[in-house]
Amino acid sequence: MNLFYVQSIVDGVSKVKSFLEDNYIGIPWSALGDLEQASSEELRELLEQRYGLVADKSGEVLQSIQLFAHGMSDGDYVVIKDEDWMYVGDLGDYYYDDSIGTSDDLICHRRGVTWLGRVPLEEINEHMLTLLHEPNVVAQFMLPVTQARLEQALRGNSDATGTVEKALNQGATSAEPELLKTLTEDHTPARVDQSTIEAAVQVLKEALKSKDERLRVQAATAILQYAK
Repeated sequence: MNLFYVQSIVDGVSKVKSFLEDNYIGIPWSALGDLEQASSEELRELLEQRYGLVADKSGEVLQSIQLFAHGMSDGDYVVIKDEDWMYVGDLGDYYYDDSIGTSDDLICHRRGVTWLGRVPLEEINEHMLTLLHEPNVVAQFMLPVTQARLEQALRGNSDATGTVEKALNQGATSAEPELLKTLTEDHTPARVDQSTIEAAVQVLKEALKSKDERLRVQAATAILQYAK
């Protein structure tokens, strides 16, 4: 499981509201077309043909595009920020949406996101502050995800998910809150077969889509603790 930061300012305009309300993140360079099957060499050629970026000057752009299209995976984590908050989400698959055009102010390269909550910027640790100041459009957290301390921040902040209610509009889950509470508490390790573990993780991933704020946070905490 990996963690990424995606900038939310495109052509000087904040996309935070759109990302949160429509449950996705995205990057510019829409005129490149669908990147799902594009190789590194094809990307270099497209950047030169459509944006005039020659190979020796497109390194950071190419890296951001490759990370977004191919470096991220379903189930990884992503953070975005505005002036006051860092928002934490669970990533979905890459897709290309050019239904309304491919102009530079539009976001066609997208990944679905289940938003888990928000954390005040003043409460995040120095590792996350460094990540949020990365100059690239997309950056990967290079330390173990546990060093981000996301589960402590989400669990410890009672208002963690308060203002992303509109973004968290997916279906509820039948998972029981008490089960999630049990999973997030400290217990003596028991012998559990791999299939049972995988089934439990799937239940937790479904719980991330719940309309119940407390349930979402508990599920996120359990998954992050499992990732340790």
